[in-house]
Amino acid sequence: MEITDRKTDKAIIVEINGRIDAVTTSDAEQYLNSLVDNNDSNIVIDCKNLDYINSSGLRILIMNLKKQTSRNKKLLLCNLQKNIKDVFKFSGFTNLFDVEMDMDSALQQL
Repeated sequence: MEITDRKTDKAIIVEINGRIDAVTTSDAEQYLNSLVDNNDSNIVIDCKNLDYINSSGLRILIMNLKKQTSRNKKLLLCNLQKNIKDVFKFSGFTNLFDVEMDMDSALQQL
């Protein structure tokens, strides 16, 4: 797994490449927690190259969504692959997260 980010005038865009699984959960948690804790920006997570996410990965996203919401900032997801979209749908997380089809749509929500 590789996570990168870049700042725009509207948000910090985070790209996750690979898998968030038992091996990578700790690294993903440290990265995202640090990013959210040390910035006061909206965050868009681009999942176009996210191949898999486990329940611990979902927990990380929920924790950071709560932090963002408490600061009146957004955490949006975009470009979910079908298998990732299914995980969010079956877990009921599509009701919690703003999920957009693509980056342009996500940035328009900010």
